[in-house]
Amino acid sequence: MKNLLARKNTAYLTFAALNFWYFIGRTFLPKLTWRRAVNEHIVYLTFDDGPHPEITTWVMEELEKVGANGTFFVVGNNAVNHPEIVSELRARKHGISNHTFHHVKGWRMNDQEYLKEIEACDEVIGDPGFFRPPFGQINFKSIPVIRQKKEIIMWDVLSKDYLPRLNRKRALARIKRQTRPGSIIVFHDSEKAEANLKAILPAYLEFLKDEGYHMKVL
Repeated sequence: MKNLLARKNTAYLTFAALNFWYFIGRTFLPKLTWRRAVNEHIVYLTFDDGPHPEITTWVMEELEKVGANGTFFVVGNNAVNHPEIVSELRARKHGISNHTFHHVKGWRMNDQEYLKEIEACDEVIGDPGFFRPPFGQINFKSIPVIRQKKEIIMWDVLSKDYLPRLNRKRALARIKRQTRPGSIIVFHDSEKAEANLKAILPAYLEFLKDEGYHMKVL
């Protein structure tokens, strides 16, 4: 009995950790976008932390196989280093959005420093109208200023592909289970996430295609 209760508690804590920002954040930060309200079978694939010359290119090729488009929340410094990948994203009709210039943690910065990070990224990619805080750590004081020009995009389906010990089979099953019309799904086109991304994304894209989802840009 104790073992059963322990397993239930562990499962609950795991669920709570994976879904913290969606279930808690949407209550306390309702002006941020956690999921789109749609009347169609549409989802929004998003990719954080690129562009990366090999990984982002691989993602684009996988999306093309299923006729999908995604939104790439790019780090400004990476965009400076790989402008050719940014150009290719645009050419393939993918969305490009702001993920700060240095991939900073908003909880550790004052609002002025944080806003400068966003502005610096805009100077590289233009003003896309969308922003996602790295690590989900939005600088709270900055929210009203950011929202004057941008929609702040969070998520309701988080792949956790950046975890080094991710159970890929369970992760794939979980994100399939959590997906619904209007879902905003997060993957990462980064070296840290590469192995998990390549293991999970193709199967997930096939699932979305089989379920009749249209994968569109935000």
